[in-house]
Amino acid sequence: MKYTGVLTYPIALCVLAACSNGNDNNNTTLEVRPALELSYTAAPVDLSGITAQYAEDVRYGEAERNVFDIYLPDCDAPTPLVIYIHGGGFTGGDKSGATSNATAIREFLQDCVAYATINYTLLKVPSAAQGVSSIVAQGGVLTSLEDTARALQFMRYHYSSLNIDSENVALYGVSAGAGASLWLGTHSDMADPDNEDPVLRESTRVKAVGALATQATYDLLVWETVLLPITESLEGVLGGTDIPTVAQAVGATNYLLTFLGVDSIDAIYTPDNEAYRANVDMLAMMDSGDAPIYVHNGRTGFDDLLNMFLHHGLHALAVKQRADEVGLESVAYSEEPAYPLTDPSGEGLTSFLLRHIQ
Repeated sequence: MKYTGVLTYPIALCVLAACSNGNDNNNTTLEVRPALELSYTAAPVDLSGITAQYAEDVRYGEAERNVFDIYLPDCDAPTPLVIYIHGGGFTGGDKSGATSNATAIREFLQDCVAYATINYTLLKVPSAAQGVSSIVAQGGVLTSLEDTARALQFMRYHYSSLNIDSENVALYGVSAGAGASLWLGTHSDMADPDNEDPVLRESTRVKAVGALATQATYDLLVWETVLLPITESLEGVLGGTDIPTVAQAVGATNYLLTFLGVDSIDAIYTPDNEAYRANVDMLAMMDSGDAPIYVHNGRTGFDDLLNMFLHHGLHALAVKQRADEVGLESVAYSEEPAYPLTDPSGEGLTSFLLRHIQ
């Protein structure tokens, strides 16, 4: 059975100042919080020897893909929470991809840490034949990113039903999920205390983020600087190092436009889109008060230029350099032979996240 979306109200009232784990946004009024009615089913990963429950397709919003799965360990005290965000270039992928992290899931649950994996709205990139008339209406990558923020806020709002410690939450993901985690970790708190939707009153700040095969920023024009060491060497093939030219060379112009929510290259340079890009520029938003960052980018190759530009170790180096500049804790690795990066601690992702939420 899957979650039906039905909400029931608990008998007792919850005084937010006393039981919201600090996410009450200074609201000390008496509020009845709805309890989630969860339907549990068999987990898609082996949980032998672990006492935990698994619920899938829990709805956190109205959009089609506003659902998440969650593993809840049987622990007396409220548990920390790790949220996994899948990759796929914001055009594909699914929360079920978390099953490849079975070892980590088991380790988190054994340490009394809940584990959730979310879906979010995907971008629809038109083909050259279809034109670009539908792009602006999609809202660009912010639509996807704001879904991830709402999922986090929803789980925080329902901390009691999920038995989670909403102060101790970490995020991680691969590729697009890595960038989304970085965005949430570096963005100022998006809690809206006066919003009619109580979910949106919750904090979006977290204790740690993990970024695997990440992009350094979603202001894609900044990639000209991030990737310059490799685009310069390919300038004769690409026709230039600026991102619109690079995108055209690899057949990704419509992806670039869709990602930034505009219908022409000229529109990227307007004041409106400059503000939009600033809102998704993780490097510029990063400061010393943000969540500590774990980043690890593997090796890419010139046989797949688009993949290289999306996941090159230079992105990891840019994140590490910026974190060092602002005084933010980070553990970073790059497996690119020409741009290697190794943290002296040798710490892995699971250890890093657990260290910050336990």
